Amino acid sequence: MHPLLASRARLGSYLLGWLPIAALLAGMARTQGWTWAEAGALSLPLCLLGAFLFLSAWTLCRALPLGQGTEGLANRGAAWGTAALLMGGLWSGLAWLLARGLAWLPALSGLPFKVRTALPVITGLGILLYLASVALSYLLLAQARTLEAERRGAELQMVAQESELKALRAQLNPHFLFNSLNSISALTAVDPVRAQEMCVLLSEFLRRSLGLGERRLVTLGEELELARAYLAIEQIRFGSRLQLAWRIDPAAEPALLPTLLLQPLVENAIKHGIATLTEGGVLTVDAAVTEGHVVLSVDNPVDADAPPPVGLGLGLRQVRQRLLGRFGARSRFEASLRDGHHRALLVFPLETL
Repeated sequence: MHPLLASRARLGSYLLGWLPIAALLAGMARTQGWTWAEAGALSLPLCLLGAFLFLSAWTLCRALPLGQGTEGLANRGAAWGTAALLMGGLWSGLAWLLARGLAWLPALSGLPFKVRTALPVITGLGILLYLASVALSYLLLAQARTLEAERRGAELQMVAQESELKALRAQLNPHFLFNSLNSISALTAVDPVRAQEMCVLLSEFLRRSLGLGERRLVTLGEELELARAYLAIEQIRFGSRLQLAWRIDPAAEPALLPTLLLQPLVENAIKHGIATLTEGGVLTVDAAVTEGHVVLSVDNPVDADAPPPVGLGLGLRQVRQRLLGRFGARSRFEASLRDGHHRALLVFPLETL
């Protein structure tokens, strides 16, 4: 189906575009001595017929797509010219039939003679209008291809994001799970109560992470709850070496963000920060709302003399890409190392359900 016929709004705009053409045709007739009744009676119905007649250019343009080289251009030009001559002649023939059909009215009895005299002009105008319809058809085809490319690009991006999220769920720090299970095993003999507590916390964390992993967007509050469940387990492992500081503005908690965006930052803070320090340190999670944006940061001490950790850059790149994929230029991600502290900063618009 022609795209102009598939939408009432487009069809209405297209038909309105023929009104100036009808006015032009009527004005040309008036200069040749036609009465207003004769000019209006012919131009309006003739342009309405032409509006639908010249839609046939769509079929020709689909059969002769652009971009086939010089030889293809010559073939297309010959096809366009032939079709324009035929359609221009057909349109002028319709004008003649229309004039004959209106001649029974006394005020329009002289219309057939005047139309016969003007047939060359009507034919030439029909040729030009058909060629304009060819140009419009190619424009619509180009627009359709662009929309289709955008749709496919969006689908591919969605598939890529889903694959990335599945990979992120699959790589949920296996070292953390192994260490947690080893800690539970060790605590079973010396402190069964804490071992049982750790089992409950681990179960709660896995339940939350799997639940959030099935969704593309979650609230910051839900991400924070997952991080708290994770850090509660790590606190049992590290004891006094791990201290937590939560500075959370309640206004930031309803903010929407890609799922499991905060979790990799918290895991990195433990794995590449707290775990490398004999004395441990304070892990700070800060969230605030400033000028319609959420400012979220994760700060942790690091061993300044240690070599750069392997794998940290990949995790941060994933966070940056997913943040930009959701919010684009409206968001910002920074990771800095200063004065023995690593800080990951996320800034994104405050969007809620």
